[in-house]
Order: sequence, then C-alpha cells, then structure tokens
Amino acid sequence: MLSLSKLMKVWFVTFLALTLVVGCSSGNTNGNTGNSAANNGTSVSNEKPSESAKNEEKLDISIAVRYWGGSPSWTDDHPTIKYLNDKFNINIKLLQINGPDYDEKLKVMAASGDLPDLYNIATPSMYINWQAEGAFADLSTRLQNYPNLSKTFSEDDVAVRVLNPSDKLYGLPEISWIARDTIQIRKDWLDNLGLELPSADEFTIDKFYEIAKAFATQDANQNGIKDEIGFAIVPAVMTYPLKYAFGIANGWTEKDGQLIPQQIQVDEWKAYLTFLNKAYQEGVLDQDFALRNSNDVEEMIKGNRLGLFLFRNTYKQLVGEIKKTFPETEPEVIPMAPPIGPNGDRGNGGYNIGLTKTVINAKASDAKIDRILQILDWWVTEEGTSVMKNGIEGVHYEKNAQGEYVITDRWEPDMPRNLNSNLFHRPGTDFNIYLWSDEQDVLDHQEYEALAKKYVVLNEAMGLEFYSDTYQKKAADLDAKFETALLKIIVGDQPIEYIEQASAEWLAGGGDQIIKEINEAAAR
Repeated sequence: MLSLSKLMKVWFVTFLALTLVVGCSSGNTNGNTGNSAANNGTSVSNEKPSESAKNEEKLDISIAVRYWGGSPSWTDDHPTIKYLNDKFNINIKLLQINGPDYDEKLKVMAASGDLPDLYNIATPSMYINWQAEGAFADLSTRLQNYPNLSKTFSEDDVAVRVLNPSDKLYGLPEISWIARDTIQIRKDWLDNLGLELPSADEFTIDKFYEIAKAFATQDANQNGIKDEIGFAIVPAVMTYPLKYAFGIANGWTEKDGQLIPQQIQVDEWKAYLTFLNKAYQEGVLDQDFALRNSNDVEEMIKGNRLGLFLFRNTYKQLVGEIKKTFPETEPEVIPMAPPIGPNGDRGNGGYNIGLTKTVINAKASDAKIDRILQILDWWVTEEGTSVMKNGIEGVHYEKNAQGEYVITDRWEPDMPRNLNSNLFHRPGTDFNIYLWSDEQDVLDHQEYEALAKKYVVLNEAMGLEFYSDTYQKKAADLDAKFETALLKIIVGDQPIEYIEQASAEWLAGGGDQIIKEINEAAAR
C-alpha cells in the first residue's frame, strides 16, 4: 500500500499532467470563452448523468449552505432552485447560514437529530468525529453507479481519501487551488532603476535580495521619499514561501521513510535565518514585519511602497487599484517563479486540499441519496457546471446579436454562482471564469495557475495532523513559541544558534509525541 506522502506525489504528477492536457485542448465557442476553456486540471466526464426510474416520486431535499456578509442571497423561488426542482423532481429546502455561525448551527441541528440532507463540513476534526458517530452516508459502494462523479472523484485520489477510513467514503472533497500565491514583482520599478527582469533560471535567492535591496534604497517608486520596503514576511515566518528556497518543509516532509516536521530542520533554518537576519540588519526586510498582518502588507502594495511581494491570482485587479490611487504611475506586476536557493531548492506553498467535504445525511433514504447523487453527477458535467456557475440562460445571461454572452440585470442580485461557490463544485479553479469572461483573462488565469502549481511544495502529512491527539492539544502553543524564537533570531535578540534550543524545546514540549502519532497515522 502506498504511503500518504507517496500517494500525494503520484496524485500531483497526474493532476499536473491533466492540467497540461486540458489547457492545451481548451477552445472557444463563437469567439467567447466557455467553461471548457478553464477546466484547470479537472478530468471532466460528459457522460449522460444517471437517472433512476425516471424520478417518479417527488422528494423533499434540505440543503445547508454558507453565506458571507449581508443577507442570504437566494429566495425559495430562485430560478436555479426552480430549475433543479423541475429537472430532478424534487422540492429543495435551502438553509442559508451565516458563515461564522455555520459550525455551531450544524452542531445544534445534530443535537436535535435534524441535520440537512446535503451540506459540507470545512472543519476536519468535526468531519472525523461525526463520521465515527455515523452522521454521513457511506458512498464507497454507491459512487460507481454515477459515471461522472466516479471519474471526477477517483477513489485513489489523495484529496478523496484524506480524512476517510481506508474502506469508506463519507464525503466528496473540495479541490481547487493546489498552490495559489506567488512571488510577484513591480516590473515598472525595475525599469525605473534600469534593472532587468530575471528569468526563472536567473531568479536566485541572491537575485531576490539584490532586487529587494535596490527597491528599498534607490527610490524605486520615484516619489523622492525613502518610503519603499524591500520585502515583508507575513503572516508568519513559518509559512512564508521564501523558506522553500532553503529546503524547509511545508509543515512536514518525508526523510528516510519517516515524516518529519519543519521544526526539526535545524540546519535549513540556520541558513534561512542567516539570510533574514542580514536583510533585517541592512534595512531590506520590513523593520515592522513582526507587527504586520496580511491587510497591512496589501495596503503597502496598493500604497506604492512594496514592489516585491507575495500575492494571489488577482494581481491584475491590484494593478488597477494602484493606478487609481497613483494615476501618474504605470504599474506592471509580473508573477514570478519562486527564487532558487543555495542548494537548488525552490517552491510555492501548496494548500492542504480535500479537507472540506460535501456530505449526505446518513438518515436519508436510499431514494433520496440516489437523487442527490444524480444531482451531483450532473453538476460536474459541462452542462451542470454551466448552470450552477453561470446561471440560467435567458434569465441571468443571454447572447447578443454578435453571438457574445452578456449578463442580464438579474445576474448580480440573484448570484446564481452561490451553491457552486459555497457548497460543491467540480475540481478546478475555474469557478470565477464565466461564459462571458474575456478570452485573454482566461488564458492569463491558466498560465498563472500553471506557474503556481509547477513549483508547488506539498505538506506530506496533509490531514494526518487531525489523527494526533497531541497535535490537536499542543501544536498551536508549540508553534507560537517556535515562531517567537524565529522572530527573536531575525531581529538579532538571539544568535542564529538559538534555533537549536527552540527545536529541542518544541520536541520536549510534545513534538516528539506528535511525530510518533503522525507516523502511526500514516502507517494505517
């Protein structure tokens, strides 16, 4: 049996290959980009969804979904609900729950024995505990009867298997960004200083430092004020992706057949901390980095003060915001391959995928489970995804005289993408790509995703932490102490060698037991 870490590597290679195949074969319709232009690594089946016995019996199906901010966006007569009710002979009761209250509301419903028929769980410990209590229908022997679902969520996919027992399948995973954030650079700042944009092979950690120092000291934004910052580390030293240039793990890595945490990679940390301490002492690293949060850094980027930074796929919108505030500038942001470290290491931080699961209530009848799986089997097809993301043609969008897709005035208030964004969607990152999306924007999105994934560094103990009682009880405090030690070293309050003590204290405080429990979980 493959270990989880080996399974993850096999899965990622397969997923990346599928991305390249789909990306190369994507096309347009009538000069407009459709959903097929951005499957983004998904193996999508377009077989006819299963339909059992013509669905003669009308069934009531309750669905819980989060909403974020403001008021719930869907009413009982929403066009998409009416569409689903008619197509599958059902009567949907939609329970819309404010995002921050979602888990607690589910717990109240569980206590009263009144959980919805279909919902998702984004808290792994809750998913593990509830499956042990029999809250979810087991789909392991059912999925094979739904060709699109079984192809889309293969039983040997690591995102499908994570958090599930080896012989059970209690939920279908959310799979979107494997890696999203990249190091990005203001090319116009490089131009201002007469510096060349480095290629992927030229972008070493030394080159990164050279550019950051130039930005911090040579008036890169040309406002005549020394207000630029070389680079900032937020939200934490333990997670900032420059560490991958020095061979530090994304949480956990495999060494000599055992999973080990980043906290015991003492030599790697020494090299990275030496780099960061130098940057701090020379004024290249933000002098207030320890006090910043992610919003602070984003405001510095938008405020034309930070030109080398970690950011997400929405960098084009970022350019627009900078230009709006500073109309005299011509900002140009370029996503970069991650910098190469002294031993050839580099990486973008990979997400822990598959930890959010869409589940079916174990109390649901066989007929209701079948009907729900029919819906999901249709949902992952091109037709289903189009309806659940773009909305209903003629209601939420239409074709104009030039054959181009355009939205109607119902698009924003109806928010037809609601369930696709907050309950379930087929794997991929195209959930914000629509029939009317600009063709160049779609291509830029695909190129960005390929860049982010190409250098991904995965957490090789993904999901296993939730099977370690010691990790659940002690990891947060242990990691906070370790992070504090890193900060002290960077600002010079402690020598580089202090990392040895910090690592030893992490192990003695419970880390040794965490390592033992994580490896035991991996061996199951």
